Amino acid sequence: MVSLATPLATASAGIAATASEAASADSSQVEDATLTDDNGKPTGALSAKAVSPAEKVFSTGKITGEHFSSIGLSWKKESAVDGGLTAETRIQRDGVWGSWRDIPLELDEGVAREAKRGGAPAFYTDDADGVEVRFTSPQERLPQDLRLSFIDPAQSPTAAVSDRQARSTQAGQPEVKLRKDWGANENLADPGYKTQSSIKAALVHHTVTGNNSYTQDQVPLIINGIYVHHITNLGYGDFPYHFIVDRFGGIWEGRKGSVEMRPGTAIPGILGGHAAGFNTNTFGVAMLGNFEPNNSEGGENTGPDPKPTEAMTNSLADLLAWKSGQYQLAPEGSTQLVSAGGGGANPHPVGTVLDVPVISSHRDVNVTTCPGGKLYETLPALREKVAERLG
Repeated sequence: MVSLATPLATASAGIAATASEAASADSSQVEDATLTDDNGKPTGALSAKAVSPAEKVFSTGKITGEHFSSIGLSWKKESAVDGGLTAETRIQRDGVWGSWRDIPLELDEGVAREAKRGGAPAFYTDDADGVEVRFTSPQERLPQDLRLSFIDPAQSPTAAVSDRQARSTQAGQPEVKLRKDWGANENLADPGYKTQSSIKAALVHHTVTGNNSYTQDQVPLIINGIYVHHITNLGYGDFPYHFIVDRFGGIWEGRKGSVEMRPGTAIPGILGGHAAGFNTNTFGVAMLGNFEPNNSEGGENTGPDPKPTEAMTNSLADLLAWKSGQYQLAPEGSTQLVSAGGGGANPHPVGTVLDVPVISSHRDVNVTTCPGGKLYETLPALREKVAERLG
């Protein structure tokens, strides 16, 4: 990621964003603007306006400066978040401001144990040079130590090549693009692998990253933005999901070691960070986009009916058939998962046993709308597709 060369300037409060500490000498940097203090009170970066006796809007004003490709919101991990809090943003590109769009505040994987901060998903802005964010709080309460971060990951030369060669070294493996293909800076992630002994279920997610009409060339940058946001802003050790599937049918390796993991090897399984309390014995696959009805992310597959594309669902079935075959999973069967607790998005106390489908979704184990209603309704047909591929 390329650090923003100069502090961003704001038109409303005269505040400059300050650079966060670099994770290593050659790591990415994220320029942060601190929006609230440790008590959740607005700093100079936010101004408040009452829109009704019981509701206030807090706005950053227009912030302009260097180019960035994603923004991230994060806050103190232990902070209580107003359940009615909403966030919107509008983006400036080449001096032109776009329309207001919702920022989903629900981080897909909840606040995982490995995370050091709470936060929302990375929100893809393309090549933006300005942003304005506003929050509406019915309780007039904002998260503690709320920060707005500007993310601009450097794209690796490999990721920029249009004719990317897929690596297929295992029986039944579909084409999978590796971490270097989306430009992962391996100096950011924890060294080594976080292994687990077995896999019993797959959990399907969506990324809610801010744009369902992305181009094929933009995919590596969106994935890299998720990676940088989770590590640099939220304190994860690595990419949260094992795999990502884009709307063109591309399959991408997320968490390190996910392609290599299989029973009977030195990497029998990789422990992810995708479902609070239920990362053990599962692997996570995220569909790149927002599949919740009536979202405001824009594009040909959004609005009231944001269905995943046929290419996306076919690749998801190929991926799940490959891993199900390796771990001898019955795609139309069920299994038992044991909660590790943790609270928050996971309402199940430590030791709670859940009976879930082998191919499940995030909402089957946590309190969340993920993977979006329009994707969730495709899961029965998906299980059939996977079973057909396995014969």
